[in-house]
Amino acid sequence: MNRWGISDWDEAEIRRRDKCCVYCHVKMKAHPKSRGAPGDKVTWEHINNSDLNPKHRINIVLCCGKCNNSKRAKKLLEWFESDYCKKRNINEKTVSRAVKDWLRYYDSR
Repeated sequence: MNRWGISDWDEAEIRRRDKCCVYCHVKMKAHPKSRGAPGDKVTWEHINNSDLNPKHRINIVLCCGKCNNSKRAKKLLEWFESDYCKKRNINEKTVSRAVKDWLRYYDSR
């Protein structure tokens, strides 16, 4: 289990799935000794910040430091309306399959 409470199996599965940022598709790097979040640093992201339970794997993705820093605790659909997303063409149609799956799950609730 990692320090965020994500099981080893789930972490391995998520890392296999999310090779690039799930939002902007930049190729990410580990930056293991860096302080802060360089723009291309791999960061853990809860799509829905109200659900921080690591058992809900559909809510956990990897994204770059820039996107994670921009999104912070914003709701996903609200974040898509931000200048950051508009400038980078980040929206419901351009995000990765993992985010699209979460959107379908969210819409079905």
